[in-house]
Amino acid sequence: MRHLRLLILLLPAVFLTLGACQTIPRPVFDAADLAAASPPWRYDFRTEDERARFVRETINAQNAAHDGAFDILALSGGGANGAYGAGVMVGWSQAGNRPDFEVVTGVSTGALIAPFVFAGQRFDPALEHAYTSGQTDQLLKSRGLYALLLPGVFKPEPLTNLVLNNISPELLAAIAEEHRKGRRLYVSTTSLDTQTQVVWDMGAIAQRDDPASRLLFVNVLIASASIPGAFPPVLLDVEHQGRRIQELHVDGGTVSSFLVVPQALLLDTPSNRPLGDARIWIVVNGQWDPRFEVARISAVSIAARSFDTMMKALQRSDLTAVTQFAHRHNMTLSVAAIPDDAEADTLDFTQAHMTALFQAGEAQAMAGRAFERRVAPSEARPSPRRRTDQAPRVVIGSPGG
Repeated sequence: MRHLRLLILLLPAVFLTLGACQTIPRPVFDAADLAAASPPWRYDFRTEDERARFVRETINAQNAAHDGAFDILALSGGGANGAYGAGVMVGWSQAGNRPDFEVVTGVSTGALIAPFVFAGQRFDPALEHAYTSGQTDQLLKSRGLYALLLPGVFKPEPLTNLVLNNISPELLAAIAEEHRKGRRLYVSTTSLDTQTQVVWDMGAIAQRDDPASRLLFVNVLIASASIPGAFPPVLLDVEHQGRRIQELHVDGGTVSSFLVVPQALLLDTPSNRPLGDARIWIVVNGQWDPRFEVARISAVSIAARSFDTMMKALQRSDLTAVTQFAHRHNMTLSVAAIPDDAEADTLDFTQAHMTALFQAGEAQAMAGRAFERRVAPSEARPSPRRRTDQAPRVVIGSPGG
């Protein structure tokens, strides 16, 4: 019996050793192969040409504007807290002044919201259903000891089914139609092969309307929402002019919590204005201020607290960069985030928690308070080279304002 107890105690170490040695073989390719195989609907911002191509496509989307405003919506990551952003979108529609965004971008849970917003307000009921119907209750299903042998603590099937059950043929058709009008839907993932942000033109993929493209559309969304370590990475097929490789992708929030422009442009000081007179709307699916709470010592609690801490730090950093970008180019920036008095938990995917967050976002938007959260002065300090008569416009007001 004593030897049996010792064996049981040693089993985790044995499995951990086996897991560390376990490698799933992949076909070998290099950077040149990837560049040759990359289709036009995939953006890798490692080169200046790729960044310029993305900006050109984004700027051209303003030609689709019919209300005189060029609106860009960026939906952040945040796990279960995405229910708040979904509620903001639906409540904004009910308020009657939600813009027809010419560009919609999504990262992680924001990537799951973005297709519904881009397709139009008639898909609001489907968006609400995706976040409040209880489909996510079993999202975090442990792999048990298999987690020591395979990538990802949680089973991939619940996340895969969540995406498959909500991306309908009607939604894909609507996305393709809006893309043909000139609007753009972008979803961000992170390539583990290049260690860079990769952006996918989801409308261009949707309009191809073939089984391979529909599968790629779904897999990009799954990859963007696959939190590293929690869910396994996703192999995405990259194919162009007969060249084909498989690239390993995880959560887009690994690199950036939301997408407005490539990070290199956020830090650059070009003489021109990359996005012209665009109005930038950012929905942060989280609370970016640190919050005191006595951390509980359990696997799930530590993971949730660590992930929330990481997300807040990344969001603050990204907001600083975007705010400075808006200052330099005298652009209008509006930011929404979960109120401090709301109960937010990135890994609480229960129906009760997500419904409460959805209703909070919906109520804030309907009351015109969703974008009242003001960027902190320390994060909004203008460049010292800016003239005082060129004050930046960081506007936090009623939705649609």
